[in-house]
Amino acid sequence: MTKLEHLYRIPESTKLSNLVLLADGLLSISAEYGCTAHGELMDSEVYVYYRNCSIGENLFELEELEEKGLRVHLVNGFGGEDAESILEEAGKYAVRVLDELRQYVLLTRTTGIEYVLLVLRTGEVYIAEGGFGKVVLPYVKEAILEAHTHPGTCLPSARDCSEMAFRFMDGLYASGIVGVGCTLLIYRTGPVTEEDVERLLRLREVLENNLTLGQVRLGNIKMEISIP
Repeated sequence: MTKLEHLYRIPESTKLSNLVLLADGLLSISAEYGCTAHGELMDSEVYVYYRNCSIGENLFELEELEEKGLRVHLVNGFGGEDAESILEEAGKYAVRVLDELRQYVLLTRTTGIEYVLLVLRTGEVYIAEGGFGKVVLPYVKEAILEAHTHPGTCLPSARDCSEMAFRFMDGLYASGIVGVGCTLLIYRTGPVTEEDVERLLRLREVLENNLTLGQVRLGNIKMEISIP
């Protein structure tokens, strides 16, 4: 029997991808050129405001946005938002994208089969059927968001936490778990540090002691638990 597999695009996944690519580009520009770099996304136009540095007309840090058809404008001056604020905004779209998994939670609860969702850097959403009690897929470096269903709560397993830590170190923006009664979203608001990785590895222990609704900041990692 063929396993379920879908590849499609929704407005929320496109916006999520564009915001993350912009924010990561700003972080790279700041690190490479010593700039103060802010950005603004307006439909198919991207504005990058930079100060206190000299940069060229073409920046490899923004090539992915241009490849997606967005026009990038470089402005020497003030404007836009910093990378942290843009990554915070991206979190709102990540939550909406996770709703795409909600329809599979009942199947996971009744069959034990988990389902995975990826948002790729292109803005496409990929949903696939996993295995019994787990999702086994090749590591997809092009994913900016990874999520899967749970048959019970959205509490991550120890394996979930260790895999999350590895993925965030390699540039992942967000990870999520959609359970029967709650949704967990974990995303970064800046470069992930060694301390952030240690917090992720201890995340299950923290949540077991205090699985409550709302937002919690753990260094450059932010965690949000919500109900459907």
